[in-house]
Amino acid sequence: MDYSALTHIPLFGQITPDELEGIFNELNIHENSFKKGEILALQDEPANRLIILLKGSVKAEMTDPSGKVIKVEDIEAPNPLAVLFLFGRDNRFPVQATAREHVEAVVIPKQSILKMLSMNETILKNYLDISADFASRLSRKLHFMSFRTIRQKTAMYLLHLAKVSGTETVELDKTKAALAEYFGVSRPSLEREMTRMQQEGLIVAERRRITISDKRKLAQLLHCIFTLVLINLNT
Repeated sequence: MDYSALTHIPLFGQITPDELEGIFNELNIHENSFKKGEILALQDEPANRLIILLKGSVKAEMTDPSGKVIKVEDIEAPNPLAVLFLFGRDNRFPVQATAREHVEAVVIPKQSILKMLSMNETILKNYLDISADFASRLSRKLHFMSFRTIRQKTAMYLLHLAKVSGTETVELDKTKAALAEYFGVSRPSLEREMTRMQQEGLIVAERRRITISDKRKLAQLLHCIFTLVLINLNT
């Protein structure tokens, strides 16, 4: 096993290769390879292991009660899968993870994860940080899903980028295709809406660079949806 490569994974940040080898020698760990299209984890199966991608990427998909398959996200190496769902009373994989290409992964059973976290405080902190970051991303995703229109989703996304960067000129951190997928809409629909927003003077778009021209009006779009939610809750 290439321990030097493993130390570049966020979970093992600030751990030396020698330290990691010593820890792994005491754990039950497997290296697995998956072909394109092969399933790494099924939705709703018990989350009894941590899968850490070393190479390649997987697509995470969820099937709703009607049988419709919804793509949640693509997960690139080096990253763990469903790290937030490893513990809990009814801990199950929330999505199906399927290899988008050849994937190499380390698979660590739950009991070995518990032992590893108790053995090294740095890895424990890294695990908690990764879990918190994942929960934050999930919260933002659910927040976006509460907005009904493409315009509202775009406004929320741009205002978030502006808040993080501290400037009203932002760089999209996703391609238009990836952003449309994130919003759950088609790319042409997203591009048409962004064109309308530019024509109305809300934004200025230059490829992936977006300048917010009227921050107040963008914020008003979000205020409207929150007002509707409050009205519905009180009726």
